[in-house]
Amino acid sequence: MDLSRVVSLANGKGGVGKTSLTANLAGEFAREGSRTLVVDLDVSGNLKLDLGLVGHEGDDAGRGVVDAIVEGTPLNIVRDVRPGIDWIPGGARLNWLLPMTYGAGPGIPAGSVGEGWRQALGKAVAEGEYDMVLVDTPPGNRELQQMALTAARWILVPLRSDPASWEGLQVLGPLVSHARKDNTELRWLGMVLFGHQSTATRVRQNVLDNLADDHSAIPLLQTAIRSSEKTAQECRLKGLLVRELVDRAASDPSERFRALRARRSDPTVSIPESLPQSSTSMVEDYAELAAEVAALILEAEEAS
Repeated sequence: MDLSRVVSLANGKGGVGKTSLTANLAGEFAREGSRTLVVDLDVSGNLKLDLGLVGHEGDDAGRGVVDAIVEGTPLNIVRDVRPGIDWIPGGARLNWLLPMTYGAGPGIPAGSVGEGWRQALGKAVAEGEYDMVLVDTPPGNRELQQMALTAARWILVPLRSDPASWEGLQVLGPLVSHARKDNTELRWLGMVLFGHQSTATRVRQNVLDNLADDHSAIPLLQTAIRSSEKTAQECRLKGLLVRELVDRAASDPSERFRALRARRSDPTVSIPESLPQSSTSMVEDYAELAAEVAALILEAEEAS
């Protein structure tokens, strides 16, 4: 079973960018020709917002994950939600797994949920011949976080520059230690700064200074993702990745001017807002981060 390209995006705190990173990194990997699987293990199921899949007929709110673990059925993989990207939906039905993690489910011995997930994902990866697998994990659900780590090779930790997001590492550490009892291949890929607003160099140094003692074994990646609240809102409202949003705006720059002219005679015409320059910068950030992640994984594979 080859799970060497499975990256779990995890942090014990919410709002640090796990879902946005999962979706946009998948877009960048697929753009470079890597067949990519995105997995939503969050009970919120918010990955579908970033991918524009709300109301999709394949969205089972995580039922397919539960059935794969309990019944041994194949995972519900929604194919080609973007060119080169497949999707395993998450959502509220993942809550059904919580009592089973303690052996409370009928015929489910304690500890078997993680192994069931590992087997199910391993089969899906082999059959789909995926180059990359990105797993979006919940912030506060330790049972699902633990399950995700049993089937991951790499852990990518999104952080913001404020200390509140760093506390999530305190939660994550024991889960990783526990997961390594069964998954000896589990490794830290690194931490990535998300949503920074000031000079990246200064922010990176501040984070390094504050985390040096407790988390020195986890490298801080060179690439950081800049902040643009307006861009983030537009992406979720329209169900677009950042690159898609920027490309759409660039493909018809006259749309805003036509709307302005039309509004002279019809004040009800809505005016499309122009995107901030930071939107283009975010596209560059995601592309650079995808390249850095791929390089780190390839380097580790060549060294092993």
